[in-house]
Amino acid sequence: MKPLKNLELAAMWLLRIGIVFLFIAMYGKSIDKWAFDNYRWIINMVYLLSSITLFIGGFLRKSTVTIIAGLLIAAISIYQIVPIVADGKISFFDPTLFQYIVMTGVGMLFASIGNR
Repeated sequence: MKPLKNLELAAMWLLRIGIVFLFIAMYGKSIDKWAFDNYRWIINMVYLLSSITLFIGGFLRKSTVTIIAGLLIAAISIYQIVPIVADGKISFFDPTLFQYIVMTGVGMLFASIGNR
């Protein structure tokens, strides 16, 4: 069976829209508090701004914005994974680790293909 290549564009836009709404749902509440001294707040803001930039990058002709946003999402997600793995608190019933793995995959996908 041949792959459905016509669905690639729709799938990429669904990923862009989905990641924006996911990050808004997860980290949107921290927008109210301006806490530049709290590193968690900075990470949340980088996630939010990167997801919005990823979405906006889809409308641009060049892929640079999309690639940078994808790299930021992947890098911050890996930064979130490292302490979980280092502490040895990996549990298959805790979705936090897998949430960051999926975010890393989405970031790497957009960093590798851009706006193709």
